[in-house]
Amino acid sequence: MKQLFFTFLCLLTGISSLRAQVLFQENFEAAGTPAGWTVETQAIDGGWNFGTPASLSSSYFTILDNGSQRVAGTNDDNCNCDKSKDYLISPPINLSTVSSALLRADIFFGANSYQNITERGTIEVSLDKVTWTELEDLHGHGSWDQHIVDLGDYVGKDSVYVAFHYDDNGGFLYGMAVDNVIVEVPATLDAALAALQGKPFGEESVQTYIRGTIFNNGVTPVTDLEITYTVDGGTPVVGTLNGLNIMPFTHYEFQHPETWTPDGTGVYSITVSVTAVNGVADDNANNNVSSFDTEIFPHVVPPNLVDQFLLTAPVYTTVATSADQLDKPTDLDFFPILARNELWVVNERTETTGGSTLTIYDAGKNNQTMWDRVDGNAWHFMSLPTGIAFSNDNFNFGTSPGVKDANHSGGTFTGPTLWSSDPDIYAQPSGGNGSHLDMLHGSPYSMGIAHEADNVFWVFDGWNSTIVRYDFREDHGPGNDDHSDGVVRRYKEIQVKRDGFVPSHMVLDKASGWLYAVDNGNDRVLRLDINSGTVVSALPLINEPLAEHSEMGNVTWEVIIDQGLSRPCGIEIIENRLLVSDYANGDIIVYDMDNDFVELGRIATGQPGITGIKIGPEGELWYTNRTQNTLSKVVPGEVSGTDEVAWAARVQVMPNPTAGNLLVRLPESSSDMRLDLTDLTGKRLATAYSIAGTCRLDLSQLPNGIYLLSIADDTYSTIRKIVLEK
Repeated sequence: MKQLFFTFLCLLTGISSLRAQVLFQENFEAAGTPAGWTVETQAIDGGWNFGTPASLSSSYFTILDNGSQRVAGTNDDNCNCDKSKDYLISPPINLSTVSSALLRADIFFGANSYQNITERGTIEVSLDKVTWTELEDLHGHGSWDQHIVDLGDYVGKDSVYVAFHYDDNGGFLYGMAVDNVIVEVPATLDAALAALQGKPFGEESVQTYIRGTIFNNGVTPVTDLEITYTVDGGTPVVGTLNGLNIMPFTHYEFQHPETWTPDGTGVYSITVSVTAVNGVADDNANNNVSSFDTEIFPHVVPPNLVDQFLLTAPVYTTVATSADQLDKPTDLDFFPILARNELWVVNERTETTGGSTLTIYDAGKNNQTMWDRVDGNAWHFMSLPTGIAFSNDNFNFGTSPGVKDANHSGGTFTGPTLWSSDPDIYAQPSGGNGSHLDMLHGSPYSMGIAHEADNVFWVFDGWNSTIVRYDFREDHGPGNDDHSDGVVRRYKEIQVKRDGFVPSHMVLDKASGWLYAVDNGNDRVLRLDINSGTVVSALPLINEPLAEHSEMGNVTWEVIIDQGLSRPCGIEIIENRLLVSDYANGDIIVYDMDNDFVELGRIATGQPGITGIKIGPEGELWYTNRTQNTLSKVVPGEVSGTDEVAWAARVQVMPNPTAGNLLVRLPESSSDMRLDLTDLTGKRLATAYSIAGTCRLDLSQLPNGIYLLSIADDTYSTIRKIVLEK
């Protein structure tokens, strides 16, 4: 098994504040309740307690190690008592002599749910310990997270109390922990480089965007930024961002105006610096620099060999079987860096066990290795998966569940799930709900999935009989449960129908914006222009809070294939070829996308049960078979005389007879073309060349009659009789 190393985000664990004036701080390292701190609670376990992270943890609430010996924590999982009013309250803090103040605290809190009840955490302030004002409603996070709160409304007061409030909302939930509480006077001008969106992998000659997050750590709004990056310590690339309005204690997502295009393979170190703020150096240089490493691979563009499959007898190879842990495989996708040749297969398995994945490294090669993985809570988050799709923006992947209720209790609580492909995260213990990064629960019987951009995926919703766009936006971290930033848009005017357990796969042509979807319950294929349509109405929430749940209307869509299919399932595109697999008979049908999706031919595998299909890095065709528990690879066979006859039959010369204008089109797989026009005596009248596989000839200057057109590429040749009738 290969060792893979990921560096998705180079996060700063805390925004440096070395130059700030500290007014109050507590790290909870001393035994017992710190001096001046008080705990208010209705819980039978004393509410907030103090100790090592391990001593404050339990089976379902595991406080991760943050480097401290001791922290403060409240554990509802261990107590299962009334923790609705668990307050941890600071001593009075004197802000009477300062003009600005800031609270920083490290918090471990998941905002998790159980049995439709969600825990809540807040940071609150009071002047009398009686009346409390809520300053922050804490979001869920999979690890320790530094929270920063502006106390500017309380400067001039000599007794300000800060409280950390945990509320289990009457449920049997998890808990919360706090550490490293600091109140300080913030800097005047300080833009901190809080995070870099550093992709661990890239491709040669492909643009790499330098992106990250700025936190305004000072009291002055930031209007201009100068950000500089270097590659392996080379020449600085300076970029200026003007016209900004980053208010104090807020974040700003930036993209450097100059991209980096690597000109070779290997591992590179990218260092990014904030070199000026509002035209000058800021007050704190200690939080201005961060870096990440990225490994650059050759840029691989699969060749289009589809027509060769139709001209020759394909060669089939079984690459994996049930002996390799294939268990009703439903779909497959390659890791987006194709030079890695890393293929992922998703298994349906059973509703009781949940699905699994089989990752194949150096897929189809003699040295290939495999890794079978099952998430700790696949029973819910990967229940009867029907599809898998990778994000080429962040290397996350999405799966679609073919179950009605992921809780298996007769409801409709399920939908697409977001996962990390990082082997240190995926299928590893998280201390929470498996290793999933996010899940939205509005599409039971999700029968297919396709990626758009970032964390945006399209889903075939078999329960609601429509196509749905899911934007997870920022994931909630491994094993957490905060879905409130999700955006869900339903395309109700497109009505589809599922065919039992058979997937309805989808694929997005990102260049054109056309989403192609198998509608297998109606034995057809349709396409949707994802750039069309508008929001026509807000929809009631389903199962969970969201940032948006809406219906789209005025959408451009059409049915492109509605004949010749028995139980369509898999779908793939490459250039101008559309491929659809038929679950019923094992055929893989090839269509011409440039010619009204006319059927060009079939790859007859003779293997009913084909589900997902995918073009590989070398142009080879891969497919999964659910009934046979196999993964197969197909390559074109050797050229023969029969192949040349088949090639010649697919050469298009039209119109013939012609009035003068003649179009010649070779099969897609053909290379450069040469045309020689002669009369019946063999006299050459014209010669033409084309590298595009298509050529137009003007014969209008020739007299009416019969001519011979010799057509050849590097492999085959044929001769056509041309009738000129003006």
